[in-house]
Amino acid sequence: MCFYHAYSHKCGHTEMVLQQFCAKGQMKQRKCARGQDGTILATVKVETPCHICPTK
Repeated sequence: MCFYHAYSHKCGHTEMVLQQFCAKGQMKQRKCARGQDGTILATVKVETPCHICPTK
């Protein structure tokens, strides 16, 4: 399990940013594969829409 920070945008989208590799991931210096659980260390609420959403 790698460790992440989650950024929750005003638009409803959430972006996960890698903070720390798990012990297994440190050996390869790669994030855990999709589908493997990660641990969210903190959730940060962002007052702006994400870069995916069109601006109004």
